[in-house]
Amino acid sequence: MIVQIVGYVCLLVVWSFVRIRSLLSMQKNKEAAVFGVLMVVSSITGSLLIARVDIPSMVVPFKIIFEPIGKMLLMH
Repeated sequence: MIVQIVGYVCLLVVWSFVRIRSLLSMQKNKEAAVFGVLMVVSSITGSLLIARVDIPSMVVPFKIIFEPIGKMLLMH
């Protein structure tokens, strides 16, 4: 399992490095930063999933945020 996690992270690091370099060469600094942050989050999440660690669901925070907005839109 450790080999799988290391392989996964190495693959993501190489892919991220190539992609970020191409974004920076096109002068897209903000997009490169967002891509880097997303890849860090996905590498952490993916590594935890490969290790079979239970990750809490993200549905509840989004439900708390968007449910009142949806109800307000439906009332109009």
